[in-house]
Amino acid sequence: MKMTRRSFILSGVAAAAGLVVGISFAGEKAPAVPYPHASDSDLQPNAWLQVTPDSRIIFQFHKAEMGQGTMTGFVTLVAEELGVAPETIVREFSGIHPAYLNPLFKLQITNASSSMITCYQPLREAAATVRMLLLAAAAQRWNVPAAELEARDGVIHHRGSGRRDSYGSFVAVARTLPPPDRLEFMPREKYRFVGKHNRRLESREKTNGSAKYGIDITPKGTVMAVIVRCPQFGGTLKRFDATAARQMRGVLDVFPIDSGIAVVASHYWYARQAAGKLEVEWDAGAMKGVSSATIAHDQRQALDRVEAAAALPVAADGISAEYSAGFMAHAPMEPMNATVAVEGDKVDVWVSTQAPDIVRGAVALALGCAPEKVTVHGCYLGGGFGRRVIADVSADAAMVAKRIGKPVKVIWSREDDIRHDHYRPAVVSRMYGELEGGRVKSWRFRIAGGSLIYNLFHVLRPVIFPPSMPPSEVEKIARKKIETDDKNLETVSEPVYKLGEIKVDQVIVDSGVPVFFWRSVGHSFNCFFLESFMDELAHKAGEDGLAFRLKHLEQGSTESRLLKQVAEKIRWGRPARGRSLGLALDRIKGAIVAMAAEVSVQGGKIRVHRIVCAADIGLQINPDIARTVIESCIVWGLSSCLQGEITIADGRVEQGNFDDYPLARMHDAPKMEIHLAQSERSPVGVGECAVAPVAAAVGNAVFRATGKRLRSLPLKV
Repeated sequence: MKMTRRSFILSGVAAAAGLVVGISFAGEKAPAVPYPHASDSDLQPNAWLQVTPDSRIIFQFHKAEMGQGTMTGFVTLVAEELGVAPETIVREFSGIHPAYLNPLFKLQITNASSSMITCYQPLREAAATVRMLLLAAAAQRWNVPAAELEARDGVIHHRGSGRRDSYGSFVAVARTLPPPDRLEFMPREKYRFVGKHNRRLESREKTNGSAKYGIDITPKGTVMAVIVRCPQFGGTLKRFDATAARQMRGVLDVFPIDSGIAVVASHYWYARQAAGKLEVEWDAGAMKGVSSATIAHDQRQALDRVEAAAALPVAADGISAEYSAGFMAHAPMEPMNATVAVEGDKVDVWVSTQAPDIVRGAVALALGCAPEKVTVHGCYLGGGFGRRVIADVSADAAMVAKRIGKPVKVIWSREDDIRHDHYRPAVVSRMYGELEGGRVKSWRFRIAGGSLIYNLFHVLRPVIFPPSMPPSEVEKIARKKIETDDKNLETVSEPVYKLGEIKVDQVIVDSGVPVFFWRSVGHSFNCFFLESFMDELAHKAGEDGLAFRLKHLEQGSTESRLLKQVAEKIRWGRPARGRSLGLALDRIKGAIVAMAAEVSVQGGKIRVHRIVCAADIGLQINPDIARTVIESCIVWGLSSCLQGEITIADGRVEQGNFDDYPLARMHDAPKMEIHLAQSERSPVGVGECAVAPVAAAVGNAVFRATGKRLRSLPLKV
């Protein structure tokens, strides 16, 4: 049988996850295994919901809550089908189970704005099943038709007789009944919570300090560890002298591990201070002498070679331009950390993670034990943005815990986090556009940059490859799979505009800098490239940017309506004195987002005064929460296009903290207006939908203010 890359990955993931579950997202049938939270007395027909005899409704949350509001959204959905207020549902972190695999990735993972997209229907079905079983149990006990019953606010009502009893009183009978043949869902016109409930369910915990993040959890007897790494990517340890470090207060041990040198102490600050006393000699390896300039040079040379072989001549009525974007760090507010306790053949892990089964696999691989022996405990995340899919810090903590014989918490400093991240790739792109009759006749796009898929193979190693496979073999397989990377072509592979004849291609150039998925991924730079180039084409055609865009959109489409809406709200064509306006449009993970920016430029400084955003995100589960998430996207987009940039010198990152990798602050935040379109579509991803258009809208406004076209991120006048 011929095995494709996809079938190989999926079969490996399925095997690693132990796909043995009675129900799952994809509907696979296999011998059922108990849920991690199973109870002999509860009604629990699926992996997400339990109803106890005392009428508690417990929801098992299987995703990562990192500020995007997914927990509240999920609970609101099931509350609607169960007929109870969201606040009455008990929320628990679920643990790992095959029923929770994301059907798009065959992993238990929170990424790619896919949580609501993939869970909307399964959660409705799960909750409707519970409701209908309770109604059937009441109908059986009272000997009445189920059609005469209503489940509301935790009580089953019989409309004819006025009889009523709590959900819990019917659990024992409901447990014995078969699942309903056909599910009946609450009609939208009767919704009490969906589209109306706007309070984050975890907000009280987060404001009173009871919410637990990975960094908060410290089991009794835990010691602290700091890992000192080679400053150059891929560098190796030649020698070290820990004499001075061992003499520091509280230090318990100093020893090498796979990723560097572990300094273990009774308290974090003792370990951090001792780490500074190490005398270390590193071998920089292949990254010695590598810089941001040499990386960009290699990318341009790669594009030159492709163009020499297949030149794209620019017609008289056309233009060409080169755009670029730099590396970006994830920089979540909660630094990377993990706590691991090894007791006999039992391993417990407490970590803020977007992918608990990757953590489980990485820890098992580090310890040489079976994944089933590893328990990953859920908790809140202080930001993720893709970084917390990677399990490097958990593997480090496991290796140290095994050596030291005590629970170990590894904490990265901000400098560790900035300098040893897996970054958004730096890229160089070239575009060619030909006009005919004021319309784009043809459009060509080429891009050179690192491969996210290559690094993904290494991140997924614990769950798709046998533990016995050496890293060198994993590297060979990964190298064979980097000819193309569709994530580097997001936005441009299926452009929102009708651009005539389109050709899109890429060149993978491995810089040696580790890259990975970063909030909005390829959209984060390609939307800027495409939307800026659309403005250039409009300028070449002598047309207004709004009119030119509308000409290349289907009349009456959602995209054109949203674009017109933001233009109207920003007063397009009538900017305030000293201000300039810019537009952008993007389609991402099912969301359609239009944006307008109001900008001024003074003394070489770009100031964004106002952002207007209009979005179609499908059914709005929690509208106000969706608005705040979009606002967070805008602030993130401003940070990345105006503030931060990761630069490389001699194979190492030059930045180390928020003093030289700044984020947007309160005084940088513009006035933001968010307009959500009413939609009959199912809900789509919101967590990263409005990041990418920010840079394009701001850059286009800067051109109108200065006449200078900025073609590189971050934007610098």
